[in-house]
Amino acid sequence: MKNMKNSILGLTNDLNFYFYSKPVNMAKGIEGLKGLVINDLGMDPMNGDVFIFCSGNHKQVKLLYYNDNAYTLYTRRVYKGFFIYPNYKAETDSYTRGSLHISPKYIGLIFN
Repeated sequence: MKNMKNSILGLTNDLNFYFYSKPVNMAKGIEGLKGLVINDLGMDPMNGDVFIFCSGNHKQVKLLYYNDNAYTLYTRRVYKGFFIYPNYKAETDSYTRGSLHISPKYIGLIFN
């Protein structure tokens, strides 16, 4: 079992977090988001990485995670304000396969 001391929602710093850079219809559930990971990112949603999706109006964010033979889908919606996309850093070339690899600290800002 993973050390949960330094985790948010059971998501630890040793996981890879990928930000899907296009706006997503938030009516999509697990199957629809899995399709985006497979077809748009060319990645395997069952590889243990965390995939982050944001609505076009920046009011809602979803995280898709596969672990222990099951998918988990986290949702967060704001009614005042909006989520800010993480910034692309050219010097580190943070974009990976059409997505943005981000720090777990960003997840803490969303879900705390």
